[in-house]
Amino acid sequence: MATIHLMVGFIGFGKTTFAKQLAQELSAVRLTHDEIMVKRYGRNPDDFATKYQLVDNDIRKEASKYIKENTDVIMDYGFWTHAKREEYYTWAKTLTDDIIFHVIECDIKEAKRRILKRTKSDNKELVIDENAFDTLLKQYEPWNDTDNYPVVFDNAPVTRYIGATVKIKIDRPLGSKHPKYGFEYPINYGFLPFTTSGDKEELDAYILGINEPLKEYIGHCIGIIHRIDDNDDKLIVVPESVKLSNEEIERQIIFQEKWFKHILIR
Repeated sequence: MATIHLMVGFIGFGKTTFAKQLAQELSAVRLTHDEIMVKRYGRNPDDFATKYQLVDNDIRKEASKYIKENTDVIMDYGFWTHAKREEYYTWAKTLTDDIIFHVIECDIKEAKRRILKRTKSDNKELVIDENAFDTLLKQYEPWNDTDNYPVVFDNAPVTRYIGATVKIKIDRPLGSKHPKYGFEYPINYGFLPFTTSGDKEELDAYILGINEPLKEYIGHCIGIIHRIDDNDDKLIVVPESVKLSNEEIERQIIFQEKWFKHILIR
């Protein structure tokens, strides 16, 4: 199944840089609204809203075509508001069930510095002066608890996932055995794709509150297992309705975490 990747972040945050890297890694098609706008209408188009919508319509058609061909698509937009994220998630669901938001975060002063420098030096980018930047910033709504969609935080500490919705791939389902040490998994255990943990592998996750083997799971991250003596933190993921105490969590993960010094961060 092809995946739609939706890049989230304000202008100057580095979304396009990351989107290009992701496109290369996945052999995906990157669709960038600003690039098409400049190519069609120049750096400072009039009647921006109308032309924006025309380009958006064409990009959606292109995305639909590629998804039908089983090619991953990266929507390199920005999705600044919750309403816009909701709109595009609903649209993307008509094409595929595999949708991931990638959140890029950055210091606002640094983002402004980048944009003003880019406007002066790059004639292939939309013109955004300081006044335009400040005006657009008023529209920006950072990713928050109302955004209940599968997300990857691409440049943030692991604790950023606490409270977020994540889509976990299960490579060691309940009842399976560890390929090296032979112990049995009493819970589902997997990883969060498109991430890198301290051990240079994907960020792992314990799935609690589900009593049957899974292949993948979308759930709510309620905490982090931070290993003190091993650079390999773990997400604690549960159904949104499930509430677990620290003691209940520790009891369910002891089969593996008993071998490591760790703390539970919530």
